[in-house]
Amino acid sequence: MYGDTTHCRQAGFSLIEILVTMVVLSIGLLGVAGMQASGLRNNHAAYTKTQATNLAMDMAERIRANPKGQDNYDGFDTNNTPGTAQTCISANTGCNPTDLAKHDKFEWSQPIRATNKPILPGGRGIIQKDLNDIDNQGDDEFVVTILWREIAYQDITFNQCAGIAGQEADQACFQMRFKP
Repeated sequence: MYGDTTHCRQAGFSLIEILVTMVVLSIGLLGVAGMQASGLRNNHAAYTKTQATNLAMDMAERIRANPKGQDNYDGFDTNNTPGTAQTCISANTGCNPTDLAKHDKFEWSQPIRATNKPILPGGRGIIQKDLNDIDNQGDDEFVVTILWREIAYQDITFNQCAGIAGQEADQACFQMRFKP
């Protein structure tokens, strides 16, 4: 009678089977949550890189639109000189090239230097005229450098723009070289 198993039937799941199922399900859900967090981090990193690219393109177009005032952009650093707004923009007389460059630098630095929700965390913009003539065409080039803290990757050391004065190890960098 004790050895006869033909009359025993299991009527449901055992407690061990339910616990194993819960552990497997929990591990799967933790994996999904980790992928979601990683996706959000990467999405933010892509956003900041896009903003840096847009800022560099904006300044390149401003410099190209002011051919007589191009020398006034050289050496600009948003950490040192924020520039000033110019009243000639709203006047009917228009701006001379120097005033237009001042206004462009002021407008360009505003989203970078904003104290309330800057477009790039810890952002900095630098404009330099490069006199090295890399392509031997006899013309100068400008280099627009954008630095920012990449909060998505706080423990990574960035050094894409080695040699920038004041660049900190955890600052990401975007550089754009162009001919005016």
